[in-house]
Amino acid sequence: MRILGLTLFALLLVLLLLTQCSSAPGQRWREPNPVQGIAPAQPGPLLQVSGHIRYTPRPNDPYPYPIPLGKPGPLMPLYSGGLHYPLYCDFSAQALDAPLIDNQQGYGVAVRQNGQPAGYSKDCQQPAQLQFYLLQANGDISRFNGGSITADQQLLRLELGTINRFFYYLLMPITPAEYGQRNAAAQWNHKLIYQFHGGVGIGYRQGYLKPERLIRDRQHELRQGFAVISASINKTSYGYNFLLAEDTASRVKRHFISLFGQPHYTLGIGGSGGGIAQYLLLQNHPDLLDGGIALYSYPDMLSQTLYALDCDLLHNYYYFTAEDKGRWQSLAQRQLLEGLSVSPEHSLKFSAQVALAQLTEGIWPTLPQGATQCHNAWLGLSSLVHNPRQGKLKRLVDDKLLAEVNWSYWGDLASIYGVDEQGFGHSLWDNNGVQYGLQALKEGALSAQDFVALNRAIGSWRPQVQMQPEHIRYLPFVDAPLWLSAFGRQNMAQSGSAQPAPRYSANRQAITQAYRYGQLFLGLTDKPILDLRHYLDPALDMHHLQPSFAARERLLKRHGHANNQLIWVSHPQHTPIAAAIAVMDQWLITKQKPTTAQDQCFAADGTVIAAGNGVWQADGHCTASYPPYSNSRLRAGAPQHGLMFNCALISVAQAIARGDYKPVEMQPFQAALTAVFPHGVCDYQQPDRALPADLAFAY
Repeated sequence: MRILGLTLFALLLVLLLLTQCSSAPGQRWREPNPVQGIAPAQPGPLLQVSGHIRYTPRPNDPYPYPIPLGKPGPLMPLYSGGLHYPLYCDFSAQALDAPLIDNQQGYGVAVRQNGQPAGYSKDCQQPAQLQFYLLQANGDISRFNGGSITADQQLLRLELGTINRFFYYLLMPITPAEYGQRNAAAQWNHKLIYQFHGGVGIGYRQGYLKPERLIRDRQHELRQGFAVISASINKTSYGYNFLLAEDTASRVKRHFISLFGQPHYTLGIGGSGGGIAQYLLLQNHPDLLDGGIALYSYPDMLSQTLYALDCDLLHNYYYFTAEDKGRWQSLAQRQLLEGLSVSPEHSLKFSAQVALAQLTEGIWPTLPQGATQCHNAWLGLSSLVHNPRQGKLKRLVDDKLLAEVNWSYWGDLASIYGVDEQGFGHSLWDNNGVQYGLQALKEGALSAQDFVALNRAIGSWRPQVQMQPEHIRYLPFVDAPLWLSAFGRQNMAQSGSAQPAPRYSANRQAITQAYRYGQLFLGLTDKPILDLRHYLDPALDMHHLQPSFAARERLLKRHGHANNQLIWVSHPQHTPIAAAIAVMDQWLITKQKPTTAQDQCFAADGTVIAAGNGVWQADGHCTASYPPYSNSRLRAGAPQHGLMFNCALISVAQAIARGDYKPVEMQPFQAALTAVFPHGVCDYQQPDRALPADLAFAY
């Protein structure tokens, strides 16, 4: 009670401060030198795909590589669409000179000379240049501008410039005698690593990679003679357009080959969104990567948005619309619906703001003892990815331009997914017919009455055109954001006293485009993939284990086996990257799967808990040590592979007659459930209606 009293006292202070709050962010939440004007889009070639992008030939690249030093690389993408604006230039984060001036019309960021604007840059181009770094034996990294080098120091050459408006990076270990030279590569072992990075981004910025981090992450491989290449668009903090990411990566590799020749192989490595990139690029462009080490991965970005965007709907139910709000503060009760991990030891993020939002709605605060992954890991995703009126808190453009931009992932991919009648990118999130908590009902953990009440009230996300910005106030003095619209609930379609909350049906053609353009992983690859992660479910980290098995299920359904995928899971205190690279090196050099290429799990001290076939089966030793959890769509009865965006529908009467609710007798609730689902409920015995027949699974 004392803690609750202190919390309420703090909330009262915040309520008083609200009278002094501003709705506009201060300088802390603005990027330096924001975009001053938005240039008209420039059309460009978009690859035309009829079957699957994997089988669609890419056009020849007319650019005469190598890129000359002192000049930017190609500007217009080769086959991923034209140039869209705004694009925020991230040059200052790398201590680079201002980007090249390309207009005097005020488009893009201002380029200043002697403190005065000399012009503007809308395309953020940078001339190709060389930088040199010293890697010390202890891992310290510093810029090198000449001088003596000791035997335990490794000299590195970094070339950077822009391709398709994004920074590219070529990192090569060199000898002291090669300092200042561009093409020398006496230490190169003719093996190439393409580095990918993660994060959640919605486009509209050039992005950057810190050279020191790139070196630090791959220092052991650089000492072994590997070359490392990457690009800022291959960091998903800056966007999830994997067609543009592929277009750029293929050009970065082409530029590298023009300077140094063909490598023995190209191995991808990277985590989270960087792992997604490898799954998709190995599927979509068989000649780009020869294998991948996908860290903390999901099989793709889109299929995780289904349950991630469910989370805020569920939170809204727990705190605002459920009849028995106290019940849903039980972590065990939440897990029945969410499926993801929960922890009584963790604190609920932003709990004070949640309580404040309840108070402003006239609801006495109800908070759980502990936290869930659904809340701690996914809170805010609906605002960043899904809400075209919001996007990032930090301003990339002048405030007067905010309304001109569709600030969402869907808007960034509009060239593939298309736009609605109002010009908003089609959202692929869909929950029409989804019966939340179906598994809990069948297990006897959720009563039929509560099951109906949940699905009556859960609702959906409004169409893009109806969405509003978050209700945010910025506290004085500290300029910190205070969210008053908890869980984006102002953008939810909710129930009335006599009307169940409507569900949302995505545009089916847009989903089909996602399948055909390779934005979803369909298991269409036989290249080696080592799926490696720490076991982070107990930490409520979003990089949970189940996605590894969703990817495996897709490979199994495509080929009847998943022999090209390894799943390695380790305690967070041990990271077997060196062992993973050694296995992949042998696999790619010999072009034969080594006997050491097995599923494995590792203890904190690095010892192998179990290895081999069957360790990840239900009764396997690795499963016992690191059990995978579920998610809201699996708890609603969806298939394990997770590719179910636009489910086939059957009537409630048909579902009852078929026995879909057994052992629960739902006949007495047929009318109430039919009112909730007038168009029917999901029939998971049929495939996704948006999945083209020619891409259907074979097994």
